Amino acid sequence: MFQDALAGQVAELIESDTVGDAECSASRIWQQTAEDCVLARLKTIRIYGGLPCHKQPLSQPERVNRLQALLRLWANGCICAVDEELFADLLYRRDDQAV
Repeated sequence: MFQDALAGQVAELIESDTVGDAECSASRIWQQTAEDCVLARLKTIRIYGGLPCHKQPLSQPERVNRLQALLRLWANGCICAVDEELFADLLYRRDDQAV
């Protein structure tokens, strides 16, 4: 059930990302929603061996590219695909924003 809801949200994100050039605020909203989707998925899976927290934070363009790639994989049925570096970066940045 959760995977169906996640698949629907991922498909909407992919579609809205390919509509064309969006304003900066719309781009930030897309990124925030995509990050929320990835973090929600992270809560439902188990990653053995932990996350690579020792890596450098991802740059903004690299983070967006990784979000797009992961969401495309999920939208195409590869729901087991993970990007540990992206997960670690998102969790690290969320912890910094909460402080």
